[in-house]
Amino acid sequence: MKFGKLQKEFNKLDFDLQIHAEMLIEICEDIARISKKKLDKDLIVTCAVLHDFKNEEENHAQAGAEYAKKTLIKLGYNKNFIQKVYEIIFNHTDKKKVKDFTTACFYDSDLLCRFYPLGILRAWAHNKTHHPERNWRELFEKVSNENNLKEYAKNMGKKLQLKESKKLLEMKEFEHLTSYKLLRELLDVR
Repeated sequence: MKFGKLQKEFNKLDFDLQIHAEMLIEICEDIARISKKKLDKDLIVTCAVLHDFKNEEENHAQAGAEYAKKTLIKLGYNKNFIQKVYEIIFNHTDKKKVKDFTTACFYDSDLLCRFYPLGILRAWAHNKTHHPERNWRELFEKVSNENNLKEYAKNMGKKLQLKESKKLLEMKEFEHLTSYKLLRELLDVR
């Protein structure tokens, strides 16, 4: 995927966050296709690349918004665009209800990333790498129970803002459950 002026920023992300950024963009495009609404692709790409740049900091949304603002000023973006990116990134952990389709799409996609097979692998790789003190195998056994997965999907559906995102969640449920089932087999988890 090409990121134009943001290619250098994208290249600075670790592999995990590069995958996350690309997934966000792809999911946003899926939601837009379902809704047949116009998506501000520049806004989505910019937020996808920059939103988790400071994810290791305590308040990563605020730190990421500040980083995005400084970066976009240096790259010559206009003030209105920068302000919109700032607000989206600043609020992306709370995901407050919004009327703007592109913003709601971005927030929903950030949640839906956890539901896709690559998102599942990302989450467990992150957990194992960044939290070695946790018994990830025990946690995986608990989380990957089919009833827990169905409850997770139901709770996620309540957090999504767009009806098109909820439809996409329903469409991906089989893929999500099957991905966990395959991972359980690969890890020999009963």
